[in-house]
Amino acid sequence: MNVTLVSTLPDTASGTGQYAERLASHLAEGMRLTRLSLPTDATDPRPFLAGALRAGDGETDVVHVQFDYVVFGPLGLYVLCFFPLLWFQSKRHGFAVVTTIHEVLNADLVGPPLVPLKRLYVRLLNEVVARTTSEVVFLSAEAESRFVASVGDVSRTRLAHGVDLSARRSVQQAEARATFDLSPDADVVVAPGYVSPRKGSDVVRAVADACPEVEFLLAGGPPRERHSDFFDSIVADAPENLTVTGRLSESDFHAAFLAGDLALLPYREIEQTGVVNAVNQSGVFNWCAGYGLPVLAGDCAHFRSISAEWDVVRLVDPSDPDSIAETVRTLLADNSARGILAESASAYAEAHSMDAVADDHRTLYREVRR
Repeated sequence: MNVTLVSTLPDTASGTGQYAERLASHLAEGMRLTRLSLPTDATDPRPFLAGALRAGDGETDVVHVQFDYVVFGPLGLYVLCFFPLLWFQSKRHGFAVVTTIHEVLNADLVGPPLVPLKRLYVRLLNEVVARTTSEVVFLSAEAESRFVASVGDVSRTRLAHGVDLSARRSVQQAEARATFDLSPDADVVVAPGYVSPRKGSDVVRAVADACPEVEFLLAGGPPRERHSDFFDSIVADAPENLTVTGRLSESDFHAAFLAGDLALLPYREIEQTGVVNAVNQSGVFNWCAGYGLPVLAGDCAHFRSISAEWDVVRLVDPSDPDSIAETVRTLLADNSARGILAESASAYAEAHSMDAVADDHRTLYREVRR
């Protein structure tokens, strides 16, 4: 089986690229895997045209694209050239195209101005992806339902958003805390990942302000340049018990999970650049699960679904930091409750291991080639 995996590079600005890198490391066994990288935040269409032409040939069985609108140029514009050209190549050479959709926009998620035009454009992007792809893959029920609401029925599969258990680090908590100058004896709440409005980083700051007796670690930096002012404002107004790290090395990123007694992920679905950014999945939540770290998460559809099936998170209202602060205090004082959440998190991680997800991908590749 010859497969080409298409994604952005696994750099600090691309969660999609990082996920593709981890998936590729587990897929390589038993197949010939080729990586094709698209640029992050590119404005030049030529790499996308060249990528579509180079993705597959007569020896290729499957081209698997890891899709997010922001990958494909300004406003996702290069979707309109990349996918039709890739479809043409697939017909010419006889390979299948699989597209994993990490984020989904539809008519319900666009805001002013120019709402009718935006709805039409989002529908066009989704239709182009759907009609040029042999099989569409979703990583959550929420993403699947939003996409189907936009384009109607498509040939599709839902696969788990994998947890890369093999990448976990083995470091004692005291050593992990020393990385960030945190007290080994303190109660520590961590919020790993990008610092942005969507991630509720300002909520973490407010909760830290309301819980001066607890140490908080905001372990990450701005995902893109446009978030720098927001990041700077978080740093400028951070209370003494809140450590803000900026972007981290991979080893320090993992240390952040090991340093915590509890994770706070007050994600919210807010409007940015005229569209509502919905939460479809969370790589940071997966890492929390992999490390058996109890989680408080924003009350959105994705985390509600996980909570209902696995009882693995406590849901909080990101608009009410004082209430979150009380929940933080309650859980930190209840070792038994945190232990139950930690056990559930570990079970979730085992059930969604990247090894199992890679096996599911291999099965899918065989099916689309029949």
